[in-house]
Amino acid sequence: MLIAILATATLATAILATAILATAILATAILATSVGFLGSAAAAAAPTTIAVLHGATAVESYGGVAVWSDYEETTRSWHVVVRRDGQIATPPIPTAGKAIEVDVGPGPSGAPMLAYVSCAGTCHVMVSGVDGSAPQMVPGSGGASHPTIWGEEVAWVSGKAKVMISRWNGSERRTLPGVPHRKCYYKEIVTPPRLVCEAPQRPEVEALQLYRSQLALIDTFILNDNIGAVGTTTEVRTEAVTGGPQRLLALMDVGEGDESWLGPSWSEGKLYFYKDSIGAGFVSYRFDPARDTYASAPAHTYLTGFSVIGDRAYEATAAGDPRGGFACPEEPAKSCVVRLSEPFAFKPSRTPVHVP
Repeated sequence: MLIAILATATLATAILATAILATAILATAILATSVGFLGSAAAAAAPTTIAVLHGATAVESYGGVAVWSDYEETTRSWHVVVRRDGQIATPPIPTAGKAIEVDVGPGPSGAPMLAYVSCAGTCHVMVSGVDGSAPQMVPGSGGASHPTIWGEEVAWVSGKAKVMISRWNGSERRTLPGVPHRKCYYKEIVTPPRLVCEAPQRPEVEALQLYRSQLALIDTFILNDNIGAVGTTTEVRTEAVTGGPQRLLALMDVGEGDESWLGPSWSEGKLYFYKDSIGAGFVSYRFDPARDTYASAPAHTYLTGFSVIGDRAYEATAAGDPRGGFACPEEPAKSCVVRLSEPFAFKPSRTPVHVP
């Protein structure tokens, strides 16, 4: 009888030990799987470096293609860089002594095409395939900067503030509104404040982006309103290329944080732009024209380029405030890069009108 009891106890102990061991193994496997899942999720959410940069540049994207300009120390010149299907190439586009302004957008067939400024002689807009093939100059685009392409049309800035658009062959060339010709503000140094309207001083268009029949632009100018840094104002606007009034989407009076807008960038019918300022904070904005709504997401660093693709953005990073003359350092840990941002975490927000 005693032997039977002991045998039963031994068997029960063995079964219990086996069960405890199995539970421990299962828990360990679950923990490892969870840690691996969290690690994979964190890796997926982190920015992905695409290429190291050797100077300040913008970046543009469309249809699985990203383009930017980079500096080559051995030749002391800038060249165009194209990333397509995960492969990076340098198309046979003439080099330049400064960063080459280049955009990518759909051509008449919908396939990605390049529009870039070539300054062999007078600066003109050139249109080519993404591999640099079949380049053609856009007639009437002398003195151009900030080119952008969509379908059969290209737009550019002539001089500092004049916005032009035409077909590739130069036909139907016309001037678009660009920087507003008149701005009104309340002059607060007098009592009571009075409304003053004047032509902006030192107007400049800093960026353009076409999307179907819409053009987005970023402008800057100076007003004698005693707000910001010498009255400097920067805006994001949109307008129809067929004519009609502009729409003001964002405005900042520039203060000591040296605030600026970056972009603009269209993606799936929505307009994105980036607030670049260490003083006022880095923020990504999204405007939905169909719903007339804004959303914002936190951002973390100075950029020189910002172009949205889906729920992420191609970003060209900077070592410091680009307007302060910060160069890209050679140290890998601090270098400037082209990267894909982490996925946006947008939340509804108010109209971004900021006065420091």
